[in-house]
Amino acid sequence: MASNREPKVSVLIPSLNGARYLRDTLDSILSQTFRNVEIIVADGGSTDGTIDILKAYPQVQWISERETDESKILEAFRKAYDLSSGDYIMQCCISDGYLSRNWFALCVDALEKDPEISLVWGLPQYMTEEGNLNKITNPEFLVKSPPQKKDYLAYWLAFGYGYHEGNYCVRRQVFDACFPQRHEAGEFIISPQIAFLLQFNMRGYLPCFLPVVANYGRAHSNQRVVSLCEPLDREVALYKKYRLDYRKQLLEGEKHHCFRDGSSKIIGEVEDLGKLRWAIWKHYLKYKISKRLIETQERL
Repeated sequence: MASNREPKVSVLIPSLNGARYLRDTLDSILSQTFRNVEIIVADGGSTDGTIDILKAYPQVQWISERETDESKILEAFRKAYDLSSGDYIMQCCISDGYLSRNWFALCVDALEKDPEISLVWGLPQYMTEEGNLNKITNPEFLVKSPPQKKDYLAYWLAFGYGYHEGNYCVRRQVFDACFPQRHEAGEFIISPQIAFLLQFNMRGYLPCFLPVVANYGRAHSNQRVVSLCEPLDREVALYKKYRLDYRKQLLEGEKHHCFRDGSSKIIGEVEDLGKLRWAIWKHYLKYKISKRLIETQERL
């Protein structure tokens, strides 16, 4: 940034009857070493003591009212976004939180240093309802990072692997451009985060991975997704279909893919489709070889 003003991080938190976990979530944010942070909770009218807890945290901005849109989670995120003023946006579920106290500082540092990247992501770790940590998602990335920036496109086209909403930090204008607007969820009613992931990659924005276990995602019986497994599975299947359709159209020359920097300026394009096709195939080969090695080791 040209000015000496310290950048700000806005953490958007949708909430509904998550009082049991709320303090842990807020404390994990307030304990970050990076201090210029605003926390915004969009509550859907909780009746379990959530509001009393929010009142005990004067550092937190919040609103509490029943959602009326078809996509309640999209409405909550957009309400929180409209109240925010940060240069960088993070999303956090009410029962999740952050494990690395330096995560916000690392994200801001990476985004400030490299204007080409629009999103920084790390790894999530599962947590039980009681607060016990379980497995880390894709721990192999801690040893060897996935492809970065423009090279990530072939990896995404091969596997569709995405960033979890709790562990990425994205530039404000890019979030606004790629995250659905209210009443524009389309087919992604349950998880607008999937729509964001699709748009982010198809529009050519560049991600940067940092080898950090950034956050935890808590599994519990009151999770919204527990009662919405079937529609969520349908949306995941749609995401896969749209990604594969885009890949097919791109490789057949029907689509033209441009890369964009953090200000949405075009900074390059896919010119060699043969090279892209080979890069996608190499990711498949590496995956198959790795899977075969794991299976061999398990039989020994």
